[in-house]
Amino acid sequence: MTEALLEQYKLLLEKLDQACEKTMQDCKDIPCRKGCCDCCKQMFPLSLIEAFYISEGIKSLDRKTRRELQRQAEKVLPILAKLDLKQFEISSSSLEDIAQARNSITTSLQSTNLDCPLLDADICKIYDHRNHDCRIHGVSFDPQTNEIIGCHRHPKIFSTAPKKGQFIGKAVTSGFLYKEKSKLDSLLTESLSQDPNQKYTYYFTHPLKPILEDFQTFNWQEFFASKPKSESKYSLIVHI
Repeated sequence: MTEALLEQYKLLLEKLDQACEKTMQDCKDIPCRKGCCDCCKQMFPLSLIEAFYISEGIKSLDRKTRRELQRQAEKVLPILAKLDLKQFEISSSSLEDIAQARNSITTSLQSTNLDCPLLDADICKIYDHRNHDCRIHGVSFDPQTNEIIGCHRHPKIFSTAPKKGQFIGKAVTSGFLYKEKSKLDSLLTESLSQDPNQKYTYYFTHPLKPILEDFQTFNWQEFFASKPKSESKYSLIVHI
């Protein structure tokens, strides 16, 4: 089941890459290209299927590279421990509360001013396995907030109405394929936990976890069983 879900996720990422590539071809002024790493100079949360897929990507690296990554991650882990990310674990009947808690995790991780541990010489070590947000950042537009999702270069490049209009007309919608990814997260959570009630559980972790943990051999049933049961429909849990 896990392998089938990871394959579906891989196909979803390929579809996302195609949409992002089309946007970059249609809007040549977008500064985001392989080798630009401004948005990689931060820590960020990962959902279960994102972290699992990254864990698989790390296992594809040579042993020396894996060991170096692990040593670096072990040095940084105490900094993240001080954040007490478990404080953001909640149960709620509202998905808005879950989204707000996820945003709080993001803000907390970014407050460390740490680079993504997978960044090396301005390129991701597991570029083909990078997560959803890393792929869509810089080529997307949020119609709800009227915001171009990109780095500090975007406001200057697309400062005029014609330029901004061109970007908006060609950009990928910020929520593109998020529902599909969320569904895969739900199915993977249910499968790994062997508990149908966990399909409403939202799992998040940090980029160090798939470096330090083999997600294939990890005891997921024990992990999810250790979490308190909630009477609310939705839960958000953090893996530190």
